[in-house]
Amino acid sequence: MGFQDTARRIDGYADACTDFLVRICSIPALGPENQGDGEMAKYEVVRREVMALAPDRVEEIHAPDERVPDRVRPNLMAIFNGKDSSRTLWILAHIDVVPPGELRLWSHDPFEPVVRDGFISGRGVEDNGQAVAASIFAARAIKETATFGLNVGLALVSDEETGSLYGLDYVLRQRPDLFGADDLIIVPDAGNKDGDVIEIAEKHLLQVKFTVRGIQGHASRPDKHRNSLRAAANLIVELDDALHRKFSTQNQFFSPPESTFEPTRKEANVPNVNTIPGEDIFFFDSRILPDVDISQVIAEMEQAARAAKDRFGVEVAVEEFLRSESPNPTPADAPVVVALAAAVQEIYGVQTRPQGIGGQTVATFFRKRGLYAAVWEKILQTAHAPNERVTIENLVGNTKVFAKMML
Repeated sequence: MGFQDTARRIDGYADACTDFLVRICSIPALGPENQGDGEMAKYEVVRREVMALAPDRVEEIHAPDERVPDRVRPNLMAIFNGKDSSRTLWILAHIDVVPPGELRLWSHDPFEPVVRDGFISGRGVEDNGQAVAASIFAARAIKETATFGLNVGLALVSDEETGSLYGLDYVLRQRPDLFGADDLIIVPDAGNKDGDVIEIAEKHLLQVKFTVRGIQGHASRPDKHRNSLRAAANLIVELDDALHRKFSTQNQFFSPPESTFEPTRKEANVPNVNTIPGEDIFFFDSRILPDVDISQVIAEMEQAARAAKDRFGVEVAVEEFLRSESPNPTPADAPVVVALAAAVQEIYGVQTRPQGIGGQTVATFFRKRGLYAAVWEKILQTAHAPNERVTIENLVGNTKVFAKMML
């Protein structure tokens, strides 16, 4: 049987693949940092689907975590033997998701996915449920219609959304032997609407926590108290202006081409209106071009914090919340990039181009170990947004791309 038989089989999976995606995205898989119980409930459903394919080798590399009810964060490596046993095609997807955000912005319950007019909507359907489903059903199609041309590994991991300490980072620290220099590694966790971008480089990631401490008191007596919110609001504006001014260089290989500095999370202060707050906490998420020294960015942040302290008479603590420096990029002519480009060309009829992105995926952990990883998906780019959604057409098409690479 040729690939056309495999492709037709995948077309026939459309309903089953959609149902599976809906099923797994009905289970909130939030890490404890996001006030969740972890990924185990969702993992069990995913694991059953994988085990039904009778993989030749299974490794469950669970990371201990006392903060979740099951005391572990699950990670599954399922390997199918192929004709060429000297290398493995790895497709790595993550099972955790981000919180829904403002529920009023959703047209439905985020964890009750809706299928309508060729779309599937729900939290986690794009990030990263589509990849989970597509990788599993691609392996199923090859099992049923052909023979794996090389070893194929499905890696399904936890904790991607909050740093991967209990996900791929843990797996690589415990079992670095699983991944070889000749392996083809695909991370379907970023892409675009045309499916013509293969991500081979990522920016530095820096998340910083700012704690502004003033003096709390009655709102009618600002002369006796120090308003932490006023100081924080001014500091946010000053940081936004100073960082974009100082680090304004561009690199057209990346999208967007400049370093980005975004104020994101703001923690609650006082619950009532007539009290001057005495403490405010906010965060900046920065995606920094690789040729910019992160320490210079931190120094600029600390300088702005000192200025706020002097101006408003408050204390400002600046703490690194998450820092991940970008490793060397995957070469544009790496075997995984070439093979992926050929598969995308055959299935979607588009010529791919290598590119760098601002988001940081787990591909960075492979690259830090000198392993070449390529990031690709055809998606609508609705991750983390209300009414996150994917198309059934892309779900099926991406499954075909992965299946083509498995031959």
